[in-house]
Amino acid sequence: MERKKIGAGIIAIDKQTGDILLGRRSSDSTAPNTWAPFGGTFEISDHNPKNTAKREFSEETGSDAEYELSKSPFYIQNSPRLTFYTYIGIFENKFPVSITKEHLNYGWFPLESLPSNLLYGFKELLSSKESELKELIERIKNVQ
Repeated sequence: MERKKIGAGIIAIDKQTGDILLGRRSSDSTAPNTWAPFGGTFEISDHNPKNTAKREFSEETGSDAEYELSKSPFYIQNSPRLTFYTYIGIFENKFPVSITKEHLNYGWFPLESLPSNLLYGFKELLSSKESELKELIERIKNVQ
């Protein structure tokens, strides 16, 4: 029997515009050519999903930009094969991303203009939490 995997990622939000960062997954990835926040699989050395999210985000974006990370997950996707923890990361500005072979490219998108080919798990998150995410983005933008 296959062990259930744990994963985690970060929805990066630009404080100036409210745009969110997505990566387009490469053909080597599961669900190729779909767009999703950056994240990946738990490793024992992470100790917890929050550390997984931070490590994977850094590895996949090449970014060392400072950000404020939500204390708890914004969303937890639970499927038979995977539990995925998604955190919110608030960044002062957009930053360039150095994508790895896991991604074809990246983009910063307004929530109202996301690409149509979203990763299933990210679509699931949006279907249940889009209004909360929209309110959060508006609050972040108004804090400036």
